[in-house]
Amino acid sequence: MKANAKQVKLTIDGHEITVDESLTILDAARQNGITIPTLCHHPALSNWGGCRLCVVEVDKSPKLVASCVMPVRAGMEVATDNAAITASRRLTLELLFAERNHNCMFCPQSGDCELQQMAYALQMDHLTVSQSFKAFPTDTTGEYMTVDHNRCILCGRCVRACQEIAGCHVLGFHNRGTKSIIGFDLLEQREHSTCVNCGACLQVCPTGAISNRYRTHYSVKGQPAESETIASLCAGCGLLCPTQSVIRDNQLIEVKGFIEGGNGRPDHGQLCHRGRFEVLKTPADRLLHPMIKDGNGRWHARTWQQCLDLVTQRFKQIKQVHGADALFGLASGDLSNEALLLFKALMADGWGAGVVDTLDGAHFRTLSGVNQGLPDEVSWKKIAAADMVLLVGADPHQSHPMLVSLLRRAYIEKGLPVAAIGTMEETERFGAEYLAVADKELPVALSGLATRIAAWDPAGAVQPDTLTRIAERFTSAKAPLILAGAHITHPQAAAALGDLFKIAGPHASIVFLKPKVNSTGAWRLGVAAQHPQSHTKSGGLLILNGEGSGALRSVLEGGTAPDFLAVIAPCRTPALAEIAHVLLPRPLWLEEDGSYTSMEGGEIVYKPRVLAPPAGVKSTWEILRELLKGIDSPYADSRWDDVRAKAGRILAACRFVETDPIMEQATDQRQT
Repeated sequence: MKANAKQVKLTIDGHEITVDESLTILDAARQNGITIPTLCHHPALSNWGGCRLCVVEVDKSPKLVASCVMPVRAGMEVATDNAAITASRRLTLELLFAERNHNCMFCPQSGDCELQQMAYALQMDHLTVSQSFKAFPTDTTGEYMTVDHNRCILCGRCVRACQEIAGCHVLGFHNRGTKSIIGFDLLEQREHSTCVNCGACLQVCPTGAISNRYRTHYSVKGQPAESETIASLCAGCGLLCPTQSVIRDNQLIEVKGFIEGGNGRPDHGQLCHRGRFEVLKTPADRLLHPMIKDGNGRWHARTWQQCLDLVTQRFKQIKQVHGADALFGLASGDLSNEALLLFKALMADGWGAGVVDTLDGAHFRTLSGVNQGLPDEVSWKKIAAADMVLLVGADPHQSHPMLVSLLRRAYIEKGLPVAAIGTMEETERFGAEYLAVADKELPVALSGLATRIAAWDPAGAVQPDTLTRIAERFTSAKAPLILAGAHITHPQAAAALGDLFKIAGPHASIVFLKPKVNSTGAWRLGVAAQHPQSHTKSGGLLILNGEGSGALRSVLEGGTAPDFLAVIAPCRTPALAEIAHVLLPRPLWLEEDGSYTSMEGGEIVYKPRVLAPPAGVKSTWEILRELLKGIDSPYADSRWDDVRAKAGRILAACRFVETDPIMEQATDQRQT
């Protein structure tokens, strides 16, 4: 509602109401708890008036009007339900069912379909019009979604969502008359289209025309079943996108974004394929019980106490014989601030380990080494205000997929100049100036760019190579933004980036795309080693692992196992199982509460869990607290709220941190 907007009085179904004059009849009715059915309308999208199911009677006129596009006016008298309105809606609904194949029994969306619910509401159990269905193709070429044109009602929601929410402009109407379909680009199949698999179209589709290939169909019963929707965050990358997770019987049914009304972020509530689809995949070889390996290399399930006692005993023995320098701790940046704080308290403060580091510590040390030549990081949300974006050593399609969508939207709608230097995918799709160079060539490329920027003369003759064009765009911009990815980790490349900023001046800003969702939190909590250190293969090693195994490759190289290796992880990988001695199961990020630090470190956000962990699996902070009891640490008796508050204070002391309201208000009744 607009501030100081003019108010008007009207009557709906005999009730006098006062509303903003800018509202439609549908909006006014919903604000006052009056139900008007619709299929083409969605509160997150622009009004269209296509399905004609929201028709109402105005001032007793026999000509019904679409309430979703009809503005209110003073003195208007509206009827939302009478015999004429019901007959019109019933006929429209029958024509929709007759035009294509809406056999609910075989539809994957049965039980969660607005068209089906409309049929129930109007008690439509048969057709009084002739069936006119002719088969349409079904597109199953995409990994995440299936498009069945036979179940499409041409409501246009997906087209508007692709434009207005995702900003991709991929979907559109094709053909005419009874042959009309909604297709990708120039009627490409999904696998060959420019679709970014964000799923915005899926979230707004009112039928089974677009269905999720990874959604569990446990709930398909033909009628809506009871479920719970939990507001949380996606911990797939450092963007920490808000999510709505639909849960039934402790199963994740689907994940939706906060698209209604936007969310104050440049993504407009959109999600990427990781947050919407990948999260539905079942993790391989899940650890469900604490395990100990015997002398013959066989694993056996043991009690928690037996495993925890063994870890404490072996670490004490190694410390007594070889000293604390023979103890090592490595943690993934996927973990929450609370888990990382306790890990540091255990390994560094408790055991005095020789090496305590994160699995992406090399990236941290490189950035720390050149930090004096770089400006303070800004939030990735500044993409919306940038007038030029340069990607350096970054592949956001792999690391932060949402950024690809944001850059593409800005390019299509505002003509944002985008340039890229490095090895990456998908960038060419939205017209970027792209210079493909290997990681080892990044320093030379950045030095060349800095030289061209320093010598830039718009009036002079220049050689029209890619670096020159990038320099021209960068120099001409008033607020350029650099997105630096994980490939900038090489010290020489980072130093060259620092030199570039010295020449570029204060008008440029930078965002470092961190390797893990909470890399910044881990670094600021002091988990990452300040200086490069190497640990020997002898001694004791504790690994606090995330859900992936890729970051452990450098640890496992060489094939020689440490004297004692304990791993806390949600899944068991063959490489770890071969060299580890104790495996302790921890929850997936979906199953665990925790706070995370934003990518630039400017805010702390709290992520409630959406699923309960399997029976017998302890939370990460509980496992670490039990290990802390073995060394009489002050943290041994800490409550969850105490740990969370302590982590927040440490992070706030590092730099000004804006605390997210969710973190202030959320309570953790389950774990306290």
